[in-house]
Amino acid sequence: MVTKCAMMVKSVGRGSSVAMLRLLLLVLLFAFVPCQSVIADSSPTQPLLGFAWPLHEIPVLVNSSLPNASSAVAGAILTWNLAQQWFITTYMGGSSKPFLFYETNSSSDSMVMVNFNRTQTTDDLGLTTSGELHDQEGAFVKVTVAISIDLAWKGGKALTSAELQTLATHELGHALGLGHTTFSSTDLMNHVPTVMFPSTLNLYAVYLLSLVSNVNDLPQQPVTLPGAIPYEMVSQGELDTVNLVTVQSATTSAQPLSQFVGVITDGPWLYLGFFIVLASAVIMVTVTGRKRRRSKNDMTQFPLIFRETPSPEEKPIQRVQLKKCQHCGSEVPRNHLTGRECSMPA
Repeated sequence: MVTKCAMMVKSVGRGSSVAMLRLLLLVLLFAFVPCQSVIADSSPTQPLLGFAWPLHEIPVLVNSSLPNASSAVAGAILTWNLAQQWFITTYMGGSSKPFLFYETNSSSDSMVMVNFNRTQTTDDLGLTTSGELHDQEGAFVKVTVAISIDLAWKGGKALTSAELQTLATHELGHALGLGHTTFSSTDLMNHVPTVMFPSTLNLYAVYLLSLVSNVNDLPQQPVTLPGAIPYEMVSQGELDTVNLVTVQSATTSAQPLSQFVGVITDGPWLYLGFFIVLASAVIMVTVTGRKRRRSKNDMTQFPLIFRETPSPEEKPIQRVQLKKCQHCGSEVPRNHLTGRECSMPA
């Protein structure tokens, strides 16, 4: 741009020194604004999508059994994990924790789901949609991401392994919260990426997001590099120098459980829960013991209450029919021939 402005000044014709000086001042005055606008538009900036992950270990589920699809996502995961660690060590003094992707086979544990289409379905070869949930105070609670990648162009030509990995790395950049860049076609987060590795600008934006836990603390958009960090692409040679940090948790379901246990064991809740369990056990033992003692006593005092069928030795009770004596009026059984008082024939 400096060269363009100088060429405009040089094209001024010769004349009196005063007139030439005035014309020179006018040219510089009108040329200053466009020079500044072009420089501002060409500066590297990284837009953000407006969310940050509430955890640093992010499980990814790949819904494809094709080897080239699985290897593309695996390569993209490794690229982002190594690149973040390289950036933090090189420029941030190793003072922060990176986001670490890892593959999972459980759909219930996954937070990033990657699907593959056999042919191109839209104008773009890849598509990422995301959703975030935060509480009333603005703290991020949950983030979910769905990624769709095409395996072939609309004409049927299959994408190469390098193209698939570039797409997967680009879409995982969206999963980390990065938007599209527009200043250069050689930036990974450009709308049409032509490189496989992130830039220091991409990594600086991810670094800022790794420090955020609340929607109110998101970095100002778009993100620009500080003066101490040059804009450059990460190379494979630089990534080879990084010792990969492994993911600590095997599944994401263990983390909410550990948080729940932490809440229960913190403060008086542990003692209150222990007292409730102990009191419930005492009540159950007491009630059960009383029922057993009562049942045993009932069977001892009233053995016939619980007998459903009479024993063979028992004879059924028969009701006796009575008749009155004609002489004395006393009641005697019908099979008796004499009365009880007069001894006369009944």
